[in-house]
Amino acid sequence: MADTLKPDLCVIGAGALGIGLAIRARQRGLDVVLVRRSSEEAGDTAAGSLRRAAFAASAERAQAIRTAGQLGLDNAEPKPSFRTIGERAAAIADAASPRDADERLAGLGITVLAGAAAFTDRQTLRCGETAVRARHFALATGAKPVIPALPGLDQVAYFTPDSIADNIRKLSHLIVIGGTPAALQLAQAYRRLGSAVTLVPQGGLLPGFDSELVAILLRELREEGVVILDTAEVSAIQPRSQGTGIMLAGAGDESLDVSHILVAMGRVPDLDPGLLDPARLRRDRPRPDRLLLGPNGQTSNSRISAIGGAAGEAEPHIGVRQAALFVDRLLGQGKGQLDPLHVPRLVQTQPALAQVGLLDSDRDLRLGQTVLRANLAENDTALATGLARGVVKLVVDGHGTILGAGAVGPGGGETIAILALAMARGLNLAELDRLALPEPSLLATLAGLADQFIALHPPRSWAQRLPMLARLRP
Repeated sequence: MADTLKPDLCVIGAGALGIGLAIRARQRGLDVVLVRRSSEEAGDTAAGSLRRAAFAASAERAQAIRTAGQLGLDNAEPKPSFRTIGERAAAIADAASPRDADERLAGLGITVLAGAAAFTDRQTLRCGETAVRARHFALATGAKPVIPALPGLDQVAYFTPDSIADNIRKLSHLIVIGGTPAALQLAQAYRRLGSAVTLVPQGGLLPGFDSELVAILLRELREEGVVILDTAEVSAIQPRSQGTGIMLAGAGDESLDVSHILVAMGRVPDLDPGLLDPARLRRDRPRPDRLLLGPNGQTSNSRISAIGGAAGEAEPHIGVRQAALFVDRLLGQGKGQLDPLHVPRLVQTQPALAQVGLLDSDRDLRLGQTVLRANLAENDTALATGLARGVVKLVVDGHGTILGAGAVGPGGGETIAILALAMARGLNLAELDRLALPEPSLLATLAGLADQFIALHPPRSWAQRLPMLARLRP
């Protein structure tokens, strides 16, 4: 007879997000089962983020060598070894793997099941000989890359953001198809490591990001040598005896000869029918490749919720936040709803691009709203490091409430994280002027923005008299 487990929570998917959710829930006192499926979770392997970070660090160091003359050192053209870079990235990921081992998870009190898993009805999941009837199930099954129906693509070998991590060769001419954050990040990294790189956005360049900040980032990437054909689209791919032909529509309808292809056009939830069909979950009609979800990630089955890639969210840090709110909801500490206006979005290029809230250069401002900007060319730390290029941009109302914020430049992600926290806590811009920051600091731009706001909104007449009254005191 099969064993039956009745935990508080069953997490389906043992990628980075699923493991993190299971640990968080167990630390909060919940009885947790984690299902490690037969295959790794698409785009969410526990080691994937470390490998990508290590690869990006090698590319950053190569660029630092190439541009050392800006700091009074000798320039040199780096000679990267892709095999060594890949081996280093894999070694770093392997060194961290014990943190996610089944033995450690079991030691934390998490029951780990491994193997093919499938719902048998709306309330029961079976994994091997074990049945799980949990109070709640969480789908953390990741998201797989979108593969476009381009003529000829199925006749050639190509990379995705997942598979390119295994590459150990220099790519002489890489074409990146897509305008997603991952597309730009990988395009820059391979250009810094000596490859010729052409990027074709194919349907949009960083949709949802502020157009002014995107333009600044594109200028920086072009100066590093990334060719960005933002008015063209790939219309067909032609296999050749040597290399691959890329046919373009727009931009003169020209063609390219490339050595390798990277398709980075976003992701679609990995919703295995064999796993989910017996649970009878409804699909989103406008987007049938996604589940119909409520604002807290709950599916049409009240026992089952989705987070991260399974919920259609491509950015890992947002999935982590969804997981935290989900645990709070299970414990009766909130509705578990993520406020999209308070969640930063990030492009991990260099310079980084980050934004949060209502920020759009093409949007008309309402009465009383103001746009403030701080140029990093005036920041002491940016000047000292030779990276004094970029801008921090805010939209505020007449009371100094921050409605939206964006930054492109060094420290952009950290700056936006602080502004996102300020927005979530209801702090206005003038209150940020009270931050005690080290000097020099990239975050000094926040004080400069606060000064701008105060100058535009001088104190009322009674407040202007306070200095005079203070001087009258004995």
